[in-house]
Amino acid sequence: MHILVEKSIRVGDFVRLETGQEGYVEDITWRTTRVRMPQNNMVIIPNSRLAQSVVINYHLPEKRMALSIPVSVSYSSDPEKVEKVLIEEVRNAVGLMPRLLCDPEPVVRLIPGFGESFLDFTLTCHVKEFTDQAPVQHELRKRILRRFRQEGIEMPFPHRTVYLREERKA
Repeated sequence: MHILVEKSIRVGDFVRLETGQEGYVEDITWRTTRVRMPQNNMVIIPNSRLAQSVVINYHLPEKRMALSIPVSVSYSSDPEKVEKVLIEEVRNAVGLMPRLLCDPEPVVRLIPGFGESFLDFTLTCHVKEFTDQAPVQHELRKRILRRFRQEGIEMPFPHRTVYLREERKA
C-alpha cells in the first residue's frame, strides 16, 4: 500500500529492477506490481519484495533524459571541426527524429580525451524518454558516419606495433 501512497513508482513509468529486469509498470495493487518487459512479457513482483529492492525509475523526476554517445576520431582531425560537425548533425536531426530533443542544446566534449589510437569525444543530447535511446543513437550514428566521410574526418582503427624475435639455435 505504501508504494501507491509514496508515488515513487506509478503506472506507466519505465523502471529497472535490482535484478536487471526492466519495463513499463502496468498495474500496482495492494499485493503486487506488474511490469511489462520490452519483450512483451509480464513480471509480477510482490510489493513486499519491491519495497526492499533498489528500483531505478526512468520517468522520475521527468521522462526526458540525457543520451551520451562516444565518438572517436583520428589524432590528425581538427577538434573544433569535429565538435562543429557533431553539433550540426544533432541539430539537423531534431526535426526528422521526433524522439530527439533540441532543448537543452547538444554538447560535445573532448572527454575522455586522448586514447591510445584516437581522440575520444562524448556527444550529449536529450531524448524524450529512456526507451528512445536506442533508436536515436542508431540514427545519429549513421548520420555522423555519413557526415564524417563527407568531411574527411577519419575514424581510425587501433594501431599496434608487433616485434618478432628470431629463435637462436643452440
